[in-house]
Amino acid sequence: MSTPLRERPLVEACAEPTLRARMLAQRLERMLPQATQVRVKLLDGRTAWPHLDVRATNAAGDVVRISRTQAHVAARWIIRCHPGADWALARTFHLRTGSLDGGAA
Repeated sequence: MSTPLRERPLVEACAEPTLRARMLAQRLERMLPQATQVRVKLLDGRTAWPHLDVRATNAAGDVVRISRTQAHVAARWIIRCHPGADWALARTFHLRTGSLDGGAA
């Protein structure tokens, strides 16, 4: 039996990234030097152990191959940095600026 996760308020993408988001972007940029964006989506946010859909892309928009560990670490850090975002929708985190938007990578 699954347990629902705590409901969180919907937070729209902010125009100016926070200091925490910019610092995270710098760390992820070092961890994933070939990527410029990371797209994160929760596939099943109603269970205690949600499955993540994570994709990294480069400046040309091509998918960058990253390991499963890198994908999960990056996604969890991004989700923790933006806890109020609706992760049932695909969100794109830009590694150059630290901004989060609702577009797909």
